[in-house]
Amino acid sequence: MATWAEFASAAPDIAELGLKQFERFHIAYLATVRKDGSPRVHPVSPVIADGRLFVATPPTSPKRLDQIRDGRYVIHALPGKNDAEFLIRGRAQRVTDNNTRASVSDGAGHTIHDHDWIFEYDIQEAMMAYWENAGQPDTRPVREFWRQL
Repeated sequence: MATWAEFASAAPDIAELGLKQFERFHIAYLATVRKDGSPRVHPVSPVIADGRLFVATPPTSPKRLDQIRDGRYVIHALPGKNDAEFLIRGRAQRVTDNNTRASVSDGAGHTIHDHDWIFEYDIQEAMMAYWENAGQPDTRPVREFWRQL
């Protein structure tokens, strides 16, 4: 799996769209796997710090236990220009060291509370899509995919 920096180096156009969506909206949707195997969706504020992707999670959020038990995730950014979509998939893992917490807090532009759980998201797959000729008879999606080999 790749860090954000490794992914961005390998697929710069897809990463650029994702970064623009994160910066524009400051929110995305995180899908995790519940204990019973069903999906759970959460609004989150992704943070890119030191070339890595993170989310700070309140200690009462059910997503924290989902990610500890089963690190599989999908993050889907809100649509942008031309209904542009950005999606990444991989594995999350909790990080606890103080240096990483400080980097995430700096990258977020606000305080990460001591009780927040910090998760790092390694990236296995990414996708971007947008619509050409939106609203016209020949409207069609254009998609690009990237996968860590």
